[in-house]
Amino acid sequence: MSSARPNDGLGPDSNRHTPGSEPAPSHDHLPSLRPALSAAHSDTPSRSRSFGEFPADLSVDDSEGDNDDDDDDDDDEDEDDGDDGDNGDVDSAIFDVNQAQSSMSVTSTIFNFIHKHGRTYHRYKDGKYWMPNDAREQERLDLQHLIFLKVFGNRLALAPVQEPSRVLDFGTGTGTWAIDFAIQYPGCDVLGTDLSPIQPEYVPPNCRFEIDDIEDEWMFTSKFDYVHGRHMVGSISDFPKLFATIHANLNPGGWVELQDYYVKLQSIDGTLEGTTLQRWSQMINHALTFTGRSGLNTVKYRRWLHEAGFEDVREEVFAVPGNAWAKGVEQKQLGALQMENILEGLHGISIHLFTKFLGMSSQAVEALLVDVRKDLMDRTIHFYYPVMSVYARKPLRNR
Repeated sequence: MSSARPNDGLGPDSNRHTPGSEPAPSHDHLPSLRPALSAAHSDTPSRSRSFGEFPADLSVDDSEGDNDDDDDDDDDEDEDDGDDGDNGDVDSAIFDVNQAQSSMSVTSTIFNFIHKHGRTYHRYKDGKYWMPNDAREQERLDLQHLIFLKVFGNRLALAPVQEPSRVLDFGTGTGTWAIDFAIQYPGCDVLGTDLSPIQPEYVPPNCRFEIDDIEDEWMFTSKFDYVHGRHMVGSISDFPKLFATIHANLNPGGWVELQDYYVKLQSIDGTLEGTTLQRWSQMINHALTFTGRSGLNTVKYRRWLHEAGFEDVREEVFAVPGNAWAKGVEQKQLGALQMENILEGLHGISIHLFTKFLGMSSQAVEALLVDVRKDLMDRTIHFYYPVMSVYARKPLRNR
């Protein structure tokens, strides 16, 4: 089941300057998107969906005058220029970890984060996750939580879970989802796991956190009624294996749900074509192939869950405008939040992937992001991210 219902009636602003009136930027100075030396099996397109085509039912806002450049209709959100100002590149020693260890207690060593590119990164299994974990990134993660709540109608879960006793939130990040879920279900034991110890100290009594690599062998003592993962599409190297593990660790009738972006920008009218923003999106997905992961795997969750033995598999698809170009107050607010989310995440998303896998210097990445930010704030580029929630139930009886 697919649905784009939440975004009916969106549209761009036709009173701004005409898209395509200026020559498309040249990308000849950027690295070529050469094939990865060893692409993961999960990088192949899904046969179940036209790859990269997500009808969004969005429409351009043609009701505003020529004062849109002043952004006076976005008084709920201030646009940020996204200036990173990070020129440092101080590398710390790599932390040697027993790769077979599934869970690790929080010690002072884990809090001694890796420093590079002017950011901090997790030390436990250094390098496995390519995004930073500093205060700036933590604020962005909490913003993403707000965005997903707005997209999902203020629901933490779309799966029809009912009074679960034990819940796992893997890749919990700052733990905001886990904390909110624990508050909503006070009789439920909620466990959040992550590679980074960035969760708050004071949490509801039925919520706790562990440092854990979800791709290691699971060593939990009890099974779960609901397993939740969000923003994990570019972090997991073997989703079929993970889904099989989740299936084995769910109680009969338990649910699994993944909430993720499809990490390929879309547009409703071709205004994204030839932009630096589109090129950046392509570069992100290309760089991810060198890590053995893919930002495009979201469209395969449904098939892989079926293959893992789940039933009642459902897929819901939403569209999130990339800035305030869309029609309607709610969609403008959502677009403003999403623009802020991307602007704040640009440096962290790009700097490690582009310098390590695309051979770019830090200075070249910063120069590229200047033009990407301009496109992000341009309301004549009617772009959006597909967001998907895919959930499924473990059968009550073995097949």
